[in-house]
Amino acid sequence: MAIKFAHGFKARSERVACEVRAEHGLRNLDPIDCLAICESLLIPVVPIDNLVDFGAAESSIRCLLSQRSGFSAVTVCHGTAKVIAYNPSHPPGRQASSLAHELSHILLEHPVAPALGAGGCRNWDPRLEAEADWQAGALLVPREAALHWMQNDGCIDRGARRYGVSVAMFRWRVQQTGVAKQLSLS
Repeated sequence: MAIKFAHGFKARSERVACEVRAEHGLRNLDPIDCLAICESLLIPVVPIDNLVDFGAAESSIRCLLSQRSGFSAVTVCHGTAKVIAYNPSHPPGRQASSLAHELSHILLEHPVAPALGAGGCRNWDPRLEAEADWQAGALLVPREAALHWMQNDGCIDRGARRYGVSVAMFRWRVQQTGVAKQLSLS
């Protein structure tokens, strides 16, 4: 089931992405380094196995890093302090999306909740996750950038490389932002 966003959410996400870029001296057509954005916001970003230094069980880390876990990244909060831990075994484009997703939760001021709920099941709010996905896409490839790229180059693979994202992410932005339709690519 597709999540229906609140009225104006997608436009607001583009504005947030543009504001973040402007605050860091980037144009909307420039690639963004979410790691640098996190550093400027004093949010450490570490490989998940570094959480052992903060008391995480090695067996839990091994489980998260197993092929079948599907773990990408998580934001760990302690009071007002935040740390983003990511899966270092994923390809760079996936890591970029995972980091942008976690950063988006923070930018959107999503409420902090325990990772696990009753019975050890993962806490998962589909609406918040969909919002973070959309905001992450806007951060990594603003609509303006997708449109400009497709008008001037047109190659999804090269666009993905330019913006440091997976081909799937770049294609998703071109499709979901209406760029493909606008340029009659679909």
